[in-house]
Amino acid sequence: MRPPTARDLPPGGRPAALLLLAALVWVPGGAPACPALCTCYVSPPTVSCQANNFSSVPAGLPPGARRLFLQNNVIGALRAGTFGPSTVTLWLYSNNISSIQPGTFRHLPALEELDLGDNPHLRALAPDTFHGLHRLQALHLYRCRLASLPSGIFRGLRSLQYLYLQENGLLYLQDDLFADLANLSHLFLHGNRLRALSEGVFRGLSSLDRLLLHANRLAAIHRRAFGGLARLTILYLFNNSLVALPGDPLAALPSLQFLRLNANPWACDCRARPLWAWFRRTRVSSSPVPCASPPHRRGTDLRHLRPRDFDACPEDDDEEEVEDGNGNGNGGGGNGVAVMGTPGRALGRPGTLPAAPPSAFYRDGLPPHDLRGPQPRPPPPSRDSRGPPEDAGCPHDPCAPMAAAAPRRAPVLVPLLALILPRL
Repeated sequence: MRPPTARDLPPGGRPAALLLLAALVWVPGGAPACPALCTCYVSPPTVSCQANNFSSVPAGLPPGARRLFLQNNVIGALRAGTFGPSTVTLWLYSNNISSIQPGTFRHLPALEELDLGDNPHLRALAPDTFHGLHRLQALHLYRCRLASLPSGIFRGLRSLQYLYLQENGLLYLQDDLFADLANLSHLFLHGNRLRALSEGVFRGLSSLDRLLLHANRLAAIHRRAFGGLARLTILYLFNNSLVALPGDPLAALPSLQFLRLNANPWACDCRARPLWAWFRRTRVSSSPVPCASPPHRRGTDLRHLRPRDFDACPEDDDEEEVEDGNGNGNGGGGNGVAVMGTPGRALGRPGTLPAAPPSAFYRDGLPPHDLRGPQPRPPPPSRDSRGPPEDAGCPHDPCAPMAAAAPRRAPVLVPLLALILPRL
Protein backbone atom coordinates (compact mmCIF):
# COMPACT_ATOMS: atom_id res chain seq x y z
CA MET A 1 0.00 0.00 0.00
CA ARG A 2 1.45 3.35 -1.05
CA PRO A 3 1.80 6.17 1.49
CA PRO A 4 -0.84 8.91 1.40
CA THR A 5 -0.10 11.96 -0.73
CA ALA A 6 -1.57 15.42 -1.01
CA ARG A 7 -3.92 14.13 -3.75
CA ASP A 8 -5.46 11.75 -1.23
CA LEU A 9 -6.34 14.60 1.13
CA PRO A 10 -9.93 15.83 1.22
CA PRO A 11 -10.69 19.21 -0.33
CA GLY A 12 -8.97 21.93 1.68
CA GLY A 13 -6.55 19.42 3.16
CA ARG A 14 -3.43 21.00 1.72
CA PRO A 15 -3.97 24.41 3.43
CA ALA A 16 -4.73 22.60 6.67
CA ALA A 17 -1.42 20.72 6.47
CA LEU A 18 0.46 23.95 5.90
CA LEU A 19 -1.23 25.55 8.90
CA LEU A 20 -0.28 22.55 10.99
CA LEU A 21 3.35 22.93 9.95
CA ALA A 22 3.31 26.63 10.84
CA ALA A 23 1.91 25.82 14.27
CA LEU A 24 4.76 23.42 14.94
CA VAL A 25 7.27 26.23 14.40
CA TRP A 26 5.96 27.99 17.53
CA VAL A 27 5.87 25.10 19.96
CA PRO A 28 8.84 24.46 22.30
CA GLY A 29 10.01 21.53 20.18
CA GLY A 30 10.76 24.00 17.38
CA ALA A 31 13.08 26.12 19.54
CA PRO A 32 16.88 25.88 19.20
CA ALA A 33 18.32 22.81 20.88
CA CYS A 34 19.90 23.16 24.31
CA PRO A 35 23.68 22.48 24.38
CA ALA A 36 24.67 19.10 25.76
CA LEU A 37 25.10 18.97 29.56
CA CYS A 38 23.28 22.29 29.92
CA THR A 39 19.79 23.07 31.18
CA CYS A 40 17.57 25.52 29.33
CA TYR A 41 14.58 27.51 30.53
CA VAL A 42 11.93 29.11 28.37
CA SER A 43 10.85 32.12 30.42
CA PRO A 44 13.02 34.08 30.68
CA PRO A 45 15.19 32.44 28.01
CA THR A 46 18.03 30.99 30.08
CA VAL A 47 20.94 28.63 29.43
CA SER A 48 22.58 27.17 32.53
CA CYS A 49 25.89 25.39 31.88
CA GLN A 50 27.68 25.84 35.20
CA ALA A 51 29.98 23.28 36.82
CA ASN A 52 30.37 20.99 33.80
CA ASN A 53 34.16 21.16 33.35
CA PHE A 54 33.80 22.97 30.01
CA SER A 55 37.19 24.12 28.71
CA SER A 56 35.51 26.46 26.22
CA VAL A 57 32.11 28.05 25.82
CA PRO A 58 29.84 25.27 24.50
CA ALA A 59 28.75 25.54 20.89
CA GLY A 60 25.13 25.96 19.93
CA LEU A 61 24.03 28.54 22.49
CA PRO A 62 20.50 29.63 21.53
CA PRO A 63 20.86 33.08 19.95
CA GLY A 64 17.81 34.40 21.79
CA ALA A 65 19.03 33.48 25.28
CA ARG A 66 18.89 36.37 27.72
CA ARG A 67 20.69 34.76 30.65
CA LEU A 68 23.85 32.68 30.25
CA PHE A 69 25.29 30.93 33.31
CA LEU A 70 28.75 29.52 32.54
CA GLN A 71 30.45 29.80 35.94
CA ASN A 72 32.48 27.13 37.74
CA ASN A 73 34.01 25.63 34.59
CA VAL A 74 37.58 25.70 33.25
CA ILE A 75 37.01 28.02 30.28
CA GLY A 76 40.36 29.50 29.27
CA ALA A 77 39.57 32.08 26.57
CA LEU A 78 36.67 34.17 25.32
CA ARG A 79 36.27 34.83 21.61
CA ALA A 80 34.31 37.36 19.58
CA GLY A 81 30.98 36.18 18.20
CA THR A 82 30.35 33.68 20.99
CA PHE A 83 27.45 35.44 22.70
CA GLY A 84 24.19 36.60 21.13
CA PRO A 85 22.93 40.18 21.08
CA SER A 86 19.96 39.32 23.32
CA THR A 87 22.20 38.50 26.30
CA VAL A 88 21.24 40.49 29.40
CA THR A 89 23.06 38.53 32.14
CA LEU A 90 26.38 36.75 31.59
CA TRP A 91 28.07 34.88 34.43
CA LEU A 92 31.60 33.61 33.76
CA TYR A 93 33.04 33.67 37.25
CA SER A 94 35.25 30.91 38.68
CA ASN A 95 36.82 29.79 35.40
CA ASN A 96 40.40 29.79 34.05
CA ILE A 97 39.95 32.75 31.71
CA SER A 98 43.33 34.22 30.77
CA SER A 99 42.49 36.08 27.56
CA ILE A 100 39.54 37.97 26.11
CA GLN A 101 39.62 38.49 22.35
CA PRO A 102 38.99 42.08 21.20
CA GLY A 103 35.32 42.56 20.36
CA THR A 104 34.05 39.72 22.55
CA PHE A 105 31.49 41.99 24.25
CA ARG A 106 31.21 44.68 21.58
CA HIS A 107 27.92 43.51 20.04
CA LEU A 108 25.96 42.88 23.24
CA PRO A 109 23.78 46.00 23.38
CA ALA A 110 21.37 44.51 25.94
CA LEU A 111 24.00 43.32 28.46
CA GLU A 112 23.27 44.56 31.99
CA GLU A 113 25.38 42.28 34.21
CA LEU A 114 28.79 40.78 33.43
CA ASP A 115 30.58 38.65 36.02
CA LEU A 116 34.21 37.79 35.25
CA GLY A 117 35.23 37.45 38.88
CA ASP A 118 37.40 34.75 40.41
CA ASN A 119 39.46 34.16 37.27
CA PRO A 120 42.98 34.16 38.74
CA HIS A 121 44.66 33.81 35.33
CA LEU A 122 43.08 37.04 34.05
CA ARG A 123 45.95 39.43 34.75
CA ALA A 124 45.50 42.10 32.08
CA LEU A 125 42.66 43.73 30.16
CA ALA A 126 42.73 45.65 26.88
CA PRO A 127 41.57 49.28 27.07
CA ASP A 128 38.55 48.58 24.83
CA THR A 129 37.41 45.33 26.48
CA PHE A 130 34.09 46.78 27.66
CA HIS A 131 33.51 49.48 25.08
CA GLY A 132 29.98 49.57 23.69
CA LEU A 133 28.26 48.15 26.77
CA HIS A 134 26.08 51.21 27.20
CA ARG A 135 23.42 49.38 29.26
CA LEU A 136 25.82 47.58 31.61
CA GLN A 137 24.79 48.09 35.23
CA ALA A 138 27.02 45.65 37.15
CA LEU A 139 30.60 44.63 36.32
CA HIS A 140 32.37 42.00 38.45
CA LEU A 141 36.17 41.80 38.22
CA TYR A 142 36.99 40.58 41.74
CA ARG A 143 39.85 38.12 42.41
CA CYS A 144 41.46 38.33 38.97
CA ARG A 145 45.04 39.31 39.94
CA LEU A 146 44.87 42.54 37.98
CA ALA A 147 47.94 44.62 38.87
CA SER A 148 46.70 47.64 36.93
CA LEU A 149 43.80 48.91 34.86
CA PRO A 150 44.45 50.66 31.53
CA SER A 151 43.32 54.20 30.95
CA GLY A 152 39.88 54.36 29.33
CA ILE A 153 38.82 50.82 30.21
CA PHE A 154 35.53 52.08 31.69
CA ARG A 155 34.93 54.70 29.01
CA GLY A 156 31.29 55.01 27.97
CA LEU A 157 29.85 52.82 30.74
CA ARG A 158 27.44 55.53 31.79
CA SER A 159 24.78 53.12 33.07
CA LEU A 160 27.17 51.30 35.41
CA GLN A 161 26.03 51.26 39.04
CA TYR A 162 28.08 48.46 40.65
CA LEU A 163 31.80 47.92 40.08
CA TYR A 164 33.55 45.05 41.88
CA LEU A 165 37.35 45.32 41.82
CA GLN A 166 38.15 43.81 45.21
CA GLU A 167 40.84 41.24 45.95
CA ASN A 168 43.00 41.87 42.91
CA GLY A 169 46.64 42.96 42.98
CA LEU A 170 45.99 46.58 42.03
CA LEU A 171 49.02 48.72 42.86
CA TYR A 172 47.66 52.09 41.73
CA LEU A 173 44.67 53.78 40.11
CA GLN A 174 45.12 56.31 37.34
CA ASP A 175 43.53 59.73 37.54
CA ASP A 176 40.18 59.94 35.71
CA LEU A 177 39.92 56.15 35.50
CA PHE A 178 36.26 56.39 36.55
CA ALA A 179 35.48 59.72 34.89
CA ASP A 180 32.59 58.39 32.76
CA LEU A 181 30.84 56.56 35.61
CA ALA A 182 28.46 59.31 36.66
CA ASN A 183 25.81 56.79 37.76
CA LEU A 184 28.12 54.51 39.75
CA SER A 185 26.80 54.06 43.30
CA HIS A 186 28.96 51.20 44.64
CA LEU A 187 32.74 50.90 44.16
CA PHE A 188 34.57 48.02 45.83
CA LEU A 189 38.37 48.28 45.92
CA HIS A 190 39.17 46.42 49.14
CA GLY A 191 41.81 43.72 49.34
CA ASN A 192 44.23 45.26 46.83
CA ARG A 193 47.72 46.74 47.24
CA LEU A 194 46.96 50.43 46.79
CA ARG A 195 49.43 52.71 48.58
CA ALA A 196 48.12 56.19 47.76
CA LEU A 197 45.05 58.04 46.49
CA SER A 198 45.78 60.97 44.20
CA GLU A 199 43.74 64.09 43.63
CA GLY A 200 41.82 62.94 40.55
CA VAL A 201 41.41 59.26 41.26
CA PHE A 202 37.65 59.45 41.96
CA ARG A 203 36.85 62.34 39.65
CA GLY A 204 33.45 62.00 37.96
CA LEU A 205 31.81 59.75 40.57
CA SER A 206 29.09 62.23 41.46
CA SER A 207 26.56 59.51 42.40
CA LEU A 208 28.87 57.32 44.48
CA ASP A 209 27.21 56.10 47.68
CA ARG A 210 29.58 53.38 48.97
CA LEU A 211 33.35 53.23 48.69
CA LEU A 212 35.21 50.28 50.20
CA LEU A 213 38.99 50.74 50.43
CA HIS A 214 39.82 48.56 53.42
CA ALA A 215 42.57 45.93 53.47
CA ASN A 216 44.92 47.85 51.17
CA ARG A 217 48.29 49.43 51.96
CA LEU A 218 47.17 53.04 51.91
CA ALA A 219 49.64 55.38 53.57
CA ALA A 220 48.79 58.68 51.86
CA ILE A 221 45.53 60.29 50.74
CA HIS A 222 45.57 63.57 48.84
CA ARG A 223 43.54 66.25 50.58
CA ARG A 224 41.28 66.50 47.52
CA ALA A 225 41.05 62.79 46.75
CA PHE A 226 37.40 62.69 47.85
CA GLY A 227 36.42 65.96 46.18
CA GLY A 228 33.14 65.68 44.29
CA LEU A 229 31.84 62.69 46.28
CA ALA A 230 29.03 64.76 47.75
CA ARG A 231 26.63 61.76 47.95
CA LEU A 232 29.00 59.29 49.59
CA THR A 233 27.44 57.79 52.73
CA ILE A 234 29.74 54.81 53.48
CA LEU A 235 33.55 54.86 53.50
CA TYR A 236 35.74 52.00 54.70
CA LEU A 237 39.44 52.71 55.25
CA PHE A 238 40.21 50.17 57.97
CA ASN A 239 43.18 47.81 57.84
CA ASN A 240 45.53 50.11 55.95
CA SER A 241 48.79 51.90 56.82
CA LEU A 242 47.38 55.34 57.57
CA VAL A 243 49.23 57.35 60.21
CA ALA A 244 47.43 60.66 59.64
CA LEU A 245 45.07 62.46 57.26
CA PRO A 246 46.69 65.87 56.59
CA GLY A 247 44.65 68.45 54.77
CA ASP A 248 41.29 67.25 56.13
CA PRO A 249 40.21 65.13 53.11
CA LEU A 250 37.03 63.96 54.87
CA ALA A 251 35.66 67.51 54.86
CA ALA A 252 34.66 66.98 51.21
CA LEU A 253 32.07 64.36 52.25
CA PRO A 254 28.96 66.19 53.52
CA SER A 255 26.69 63.12 53.27
CA LEU A 256 28.98 60.66 55.05
CA GLN A 257 27.16 58.49 57.61
CA PHE A 258 29.34 55.42 58.22
CA LEU A 259 33.12 55.52 58.52
CA ARG A 260 35.59 52.75 59.42
CA LEU A 261 39.15 53.79 60.30
CA ASN A 262 40.25 51.07 62.71
CA ALA A 263 43.32 48.84 62.24
CA ASN A 264 45.56 51.70 61.08
CA PRO A 265 48.73 52.86 62.90
CA TRP A 266 47.31 56.27 63.83
CA ALA A 267 49.76 58.77 65.31
CA CYS A 268 47.99 60.68 68.08
CA ASP A 269 50.39 63.61 68.20
CA CYS A 270 50.01 66.92 66.39
CA ARG A 271 49.35 65.08 63.14
CA ALA A 272 46.05 63.83 64.56
CA ARG A 273 44.57 67.28 65.04
CA PRO A 274 42.83 67.64 61.62
CA LEU A 275 41.06 64.29 61.97
CA TRP A 276 40.22 64.92 65.64
CA ALA A 277 38.77 68.36 64.76
CA TRP A 278 36.72 66.82 61.94
CA PHE A 279 35.14 64.33 64.35
CA ARG A 280 34.25 67.19 66.73
CA ARG A 281 32.25 69.04 64.09
CA THR A 282 30.49 66.12 62.39
CA ARG A 283 27.96 63.45 63.30
CA VAL A 284 29.16 60.21 61.76
CA SER A 285 28.80 56.61 62.91
CA SER A 286 32.41 55.54 63.20
CA SER A 287 34.46 52.60 64.35
CA PRO A 288 36.98 53.23 67.15
CA VAL A 289 40.17 54.95 66.00
CA PRO A 290 42.81 53.51 68.34
CA CYS A 291 46.12 55.34 68.61
CA ALA A 292 49.31 53.43 67.82
CA SER A 293 51.71 56.17 68.91
CA PRO A 294 53.12 57.86 70.92
CA PRO A 295 53.56 55.09 73.50
CA HIS A 296 51.71 56.88 76.30
CA ARG A 297 48.59 57.15 74.11
CA ARG A 298 48.67 53.70 72.56
CA GLY A 299 45.16 52.21 72.64
CA THR A 300 43.45 55.55 73.30
CA ASP A 301 40.67 56.39 70.88
CA LEU A 302 41.73 59.33 68.74
CA ARG A 303 38.20 60.66 68.88
CA HIS A 304 38.45 60.99 72.66
CA LEU A 305 41.56 63.15 72.75
CA ARG A 306 41.14 66.47 74.55
CA PRO A 307 41.91 69.99 73.31
CA ARG A 308 44.78 70.30 75.77
CA ASP A 309 46.47 67.33 74.10
CA PHE A 310 47.23 69.70 71.22
CA ASP A 311 48.30 72.75 73.25
CA ALA A 312 51.92 72.34 72.20
CA CYS A 313 51.07 71.99 68.51
CA PRO A 314 51.74 74.91 66.14
CA GLU A 315 48.82 76.46 64.34
CA ASP A 316 48.56 75.24 60.75
CA ASP A 317 45.97 76.88 58.53
CA ASP A 318 46.60 74.34 55.79
CA GLU A 319 45.42 71.52 57.99
CA GLU A 320 42.20 73.37 58.80
CA GLU A 321 41.26 74.04 55.19
CA VAL A 322 37.73 72.88 54.44
CA GLU A 323 36.63 71.78 51.00
CA ASP A 324 33.20 71.73 49.51
CA GLY A 325 31.62 68.77 47.74
CA ASN A 326 33.40 69.69 44.51
CA GLY A 327 36.84 69.56 46.05
CA ASN A 328 37.29 73.37 46.14
CA GLY A 329 39.02 74.67 49.21
CA ASN A 330 37.96 77.81 51.08
CA GLY A 331 41.08 78.01 53.18
CA GLY A 332 44.63 79.22 52.77
CA GLY A 333 45.48 77.09 49.75
CA GLY A 334 48.16 74.91 51.31
CA ASN A 335 49.60 71.91 49.61
CA GLY A 336 48.32 69.38 52.11
CA VAL A 337 49.90 65.96 52.01
CA ALA A 338 52.52 65.24 49.41
CA VAL A 339 51.26 62.28 47.40
CA MET A 340 53.16 60.65 44.58
CA GLY A 341 51.45 60.81 41.20
CA THR A 342 50.00 57.69 39.68
CA PRO A 343 51.56 56.22 36.51
CA GLY A 344 50.52 57.40 32.85
CA ARG A 345 29.89 30.64 44.22
CA ALA A 346 29.20 27.50 45.24
CA LEU A 347 29.21 24.81 42.53
CA GLY A 348 25.82 24.31 40.93
CA ARG A 349 24.14 21.04 40.16
CA PRO A 350 22.71 20.03 36.78
CA GLY A 351 19.10 21.07 36.51
CA THR A 352 19.31 23.89 39.05
CA LEU A 353 19.53 27.61 38.76
CA PRO A 354 23.02 28.77 39.84
CA ALA A 355 23.84 30.55 43.05
CA ALA A 356 24.68 34.23 42.81
CA PRO A 357 28.37 35.19 42.79
CA PRO A 358 29.96 35.77 46.19
CA SER A 359 30.43 39.45 45.45
CA ALA A 360 26.67 39.97 45.13
CA PHE A 361 26.46 40.11 48.92
CA TYR A 362 28.41 43.35 48.90
CA ARG A 363 25.53 45.11 47.20
CA ASP A 364 24.33 45.77 50.73
CA GLY A 365 27.63 47.51 51.38
CA LEU A 366 28.18 45.74 54.69
CA PRO A 367 30.71 42.92 54.99
CA PRO A 368 29.37 40.08 57.17
CA HIS A 369 31.93 40.46 59.94
CA ASP A 370 32.63 42.69 62.90
CA LEU A 371 33.79 45.87 61.22
CA ARG A 372 36.17 46.55 64.08
CA GLY A 373 38.23 43.50 63.19
CA PRO A 374 41.15 43.87 60.80
CA GLN A 375 40.50 40.88 58.53
CA PRO A 376 37.17 40.42 56.74
CA ARG A 377 35.87 36.93 56.21
CA PRO A 378 34.45 35.72 52.88
CA PRO A 379 30.77 36.64 52.49
CA PRO A 380 28.09 33.96 52.79
CA PRO A 381 26.08 32.84 49.77
CA SER A 382 23.91 35.61 48.44
CA ARG A 383 20.24 35.67 49.23
CA ASP A 384 19.76 36.45 45.53
CA SER A 385 20.53 32.85 44.59
CA ARG A 386 16.97 32.22 43.43
CA GLY A 387 16.95 35.07 40.98
CA PRO A 388 15.78 38.67 41.19
CA PRO A 389 12.55 39.06 43.20
CA GLU A 390 10.95 41.06 40.43
CA ASP A 391 11.57 38.27 37.92
CA ALA A 392 8.25 36.42 37.93
CA GLY A 393 9.56 33.91 35.43
CA CYS A 394 12.35 32.62 37.65
CA PRO A 395 11.47 29.36 39.44
CA HIS A 396 10.75 29.83 43.13
CA ASP A 397 12.39 26.50 43.92
CA PRO A 398 15.91 26.50 42.44
CA CYS A 399 16.05 22.70 42.59
CA ALA A 400 12.91 22.23 40.51
CA PRO A 401 13.29 23.51 36.94
CA MET A 402 10.27 24.88 35.21
CA ALA A 403 8.14 22.39 33.36
CA ALA A 404 8.98 24.19 30.15
CA ALA A 405 12.63 23.31 30.69
CA ALA A 406 12.05 19.57 30.40
CA PRO A 407 13.85 17.77 27.55
CA ARG A 408 12.17 18.61 24.28
CA ARG A 409 10.67 15.81 22.23
CA ALA A 410 9.69 15.82 18.61
CA PRO A 411 5.89 16.22 18.24
CA VAL A 412 4.05 13.03 17.31
CA LEU A 413 2.68 14.73 14.19
CA VAL A 414 6.10 15.13 12.61
CA PRO A 415 6.14 11.59 11.08
CA LEU A 416 2.76 12.24 9.48
CA LEU A 417 3.96 15.52 8.00
CA ALA A 418 7.05 13.77 6.68
CA LEU A 419 4.73 11.64 4.59
CA ILE A 420 2.45 14.45 3.49
CA LEU A 421 4.68 17.41 2.71
CA PRO A 422 6.95 15.88 0.02
CA ARG A 423 3.94 15.45 -2.21
CA LEU A 424 2.28 18.82 -1.63
